[in-house]
Amino acid sequence: MPFPNVNPFEPSVPSATLTDNPSGLKRWPVIVAILTCGYFLTSALTLPFADDVWFGEVPLLAFIQMPKGFVKSIVQSALMSLVSASGLSSGSHSPDYIATHFWAMGVMTTVPALTLAGSLTLLQRVPRRRWLVGAVLLSASLDTIVTFWFEQSSRLSLYNSSYF
Repeated sequence: MPFPNVNPFEPSVPSATLTDNPSGLKRWPVIVAILTCGYFLTSALTLPFADDVWFGEVPLLAFIQMPKGFVKSIVQSALMSLVSASGLSSGSHSPDYIATHFWAMGVMTTVPALTLAGSLTLLQRVPRRRWLVGAVLLSASLDTIVTFWFEQSSRLSLYNSSYF
């Protein structure tokens, strides 16, 4: 029995549901927040063991810290430029680098997490937004504490390289 008034060229689902996908808009911030929390937790949990697992002359667990080291390098370069431009430079690179190291570490560990938490706060249609913001801030805080502890107590210097 044929179906009356069926056009084979029209979709069986109304077009509004094909183009408007509100769940897709909700999904991306959640995925980014979960991946970021995973990175922060992985970084915090593996950093105390970064000096224990080596492959030749390369500490394998230090590879997890490379994104943070890259961000710190960018921030440190900007801070060094600010020190020179403001006239606060001592005239030598090493003392200026040492003076800006702590500040670059602080920016490296806090700004990415605060940027993501602020973005999640501003988005209106994110399910469990408060939980996600709390999870990002908690995991980032743990990673920040472990990073500063490791920087002060370890003989392995992971954040002193300059990519620029």
